[in-house]
Amino acid sequence: MDPRPPRRDDEDYALLRRLRSRRREPHPDTMAFVERLQAGVCTRQPKPMTTADFIRAMPAGATGAQIAEMTRYFEEIESSIRPPTPYESAGHHKKVQLCAAELDEAAARLGRRRGAADPPVFALMEFGHVNARTIRAPHTGDSIVLVDTELLQFLFLFSKAVALAVPTGSPAPDGWLTYATRIDDVRAHLRSDGRALARFSDVVLSYAMTGRASHAEAYRVPLGTERLYGIIMRAAQTFVLAHEYAHVLLGHLSDGRRDASGADGERVAQSLWSLALEGHADRVGLNLTLDVMRRQGYDHNFTYWGVELFFHANEIATEAISLLRSGHEWRGLSDGERHQRASVNARRTILKALFAAEMKQAVGDEAAFERVWNETETGLDVVHEIVRALWTATVPMLKKAHAAGARPSSAWDG
Repeated sequence: MDPRPPRRDDEDYALLRRLRSRRREPHPDTMAFVERLQAGVCTRQPKPMTTADFIRAMPAGATGAQIAEMTRYFEEIESSIRPPTPYESAGHHKKVQLCAAELDEAAARLGRRRGAADPPVFALMEFGHVNARTIRAPHTGDSIVLVDTELLQFLFLFSKAVALAVPTGSPAPDGWLTYATRIDDVRAHLRSDGRALARFSDVVLSYAMTGRASHAEAYRVPLGTERLYGIIMRAAQTFVLAHEYAHVLLGHLSDGRRDASGADGERVAQSLWSLALEGHADRVGLNLTLDVMRRQGYDHNFTYWGVELFFHANEIATEAISLLRSGHEWRGLSDGERHQRASVNARRTILKALFAAEMKQAVGDEAAFERVWNETETGLDVVHEIVRALWTATVPMLKKAHAAGARPSSAWDG
C-alpha cells in the first residue's frame, strides 16, 4: 500500500490562513520566563535560518517557479506563527508550532476545548530527555510544553532507519508502491542490505554519546522509503506533542503538588505523575493524533506505527545510555531513568488496547469492528519487530564501544 496522502497545496495554505487569522501572541511574561529557562540550560544558540537559507538548500535542479512557491510558503508560515526565541532553531520551531496549531484544531473538532484553559505555549529547550514535558508559568499561569531540542531530529533519523528496514516493491503501473512488512521479509532484507542497521546504530550511538542526534551522518533514501518514514515520523512527533497537550486539556497541571526549579529561583508547577494520568493523556493524545493524521489523509495503521515508534525510540535511547555507562542495558541507569524506562515500557504495552478502543469507537458496530480489527491486528507489531531486530544487532556494537572507553554525554546526567 502506498502511504502517500492525498494532500493538496491549497489545504496547506488554508491552514496557514486560519492560523494567521487567530494567531494568539503568548503573554510577554510567559515568553520572558521561557527565554530565562532556555538561557539557563541551553548550551548553544542556533544560527538563525532565513527563508533564503531554506531556498538555497533546495535541489540544484529546482525551477524558478518552484523556488518562488517555496519562498511564498515559508513566508506564509513565518507570518502565521510566533517568532522563535534566540534559542530555538527555525526549522524545528516551525514544525512544533504548526503541529501545535493542528492539535488546537483537532481538540476543537473533538469537543475537547470546552471549558479548557487557553492552548499551551510550545517551546524548544535542552533538558536531556528523549521526551517533552509540561509546566505552568509562575506569573501568568500559562501552560508551557517544553520539547527537547534534539527530540525531533532523533525521531526523524530513527524513523528513517526503521523505514529503510522495510523492503519496498517495484512501483505498480498506477504508480503505487508496496511494502513487505512480514518480519521474515524484513530480516532477509536486513541480511542482504546493511544500510538500515548502519543508520540505526549511527543515530543511537551519536545521540547517546553526544546528546545530539544532529551529529549523526545525514543521508538520502529512495522515494518509497521517504514516503514511509515521513508518515511514521510525523505520527511520532505529533503524538509527543499531543500527549503533553492532553495533560493540559485534562487539567493535570492544576492537580500538581510537585515543584520544579525554574529560572532565577522561580518555581513552576508540574502535575503529579502516575501511570493512570499518563494512560489518560496517552488515550487523549492518541485520539488527537489520529484526528490530525486522518485529516492529512494518512492511514491509521501507519499512524499507530509512528506512535509506537516514539515509545521504542525513548526506550532504546535510554538503554543505549546504560550500555555506554555500564556495558549492560539497564544496570547503568539512574533511579529516574529506570522509572522513565518502566513507564515508557508500560505505556507501550497498553498502546494496542488504546488503539483498539479508539478504532471500536470510530467503527461503532461490534461485528464490523471485529472484522476490521482481525485484519488490522496482524500488522500492528511490525515496528516492534523491526526495532527489536535492529536493536539486537546494535547491542554488540555498543558493548564494544563501552569496552573501548566510550561513555554517554554528560547531557544525560541531569
